[in-house]
Amino acid sequence: MKNLMMKLHNEEDGATSTEYIILLILIACFVIAIVKVFGSTISSKFGSANTAVTTQVTF
Repeated sequence: MKNLMMKLHNEEDGATSTEYIILLILIACFVIAIVKVFGSTISSKFGSANTAVTTQVTF
């Protein structure tokens, strides 16, 4: 019984997965914040590039 309790006490798989989940959540929040801040600017740049390509490029 003592060995089983020591084995359960020494396992760190749960702590490691929790750390990875927290890191993933922080990365997701960072990406969402960047998209919120620069989303409209990037969208307008892609729109103007698309317009330029469709008007200037002929096949």
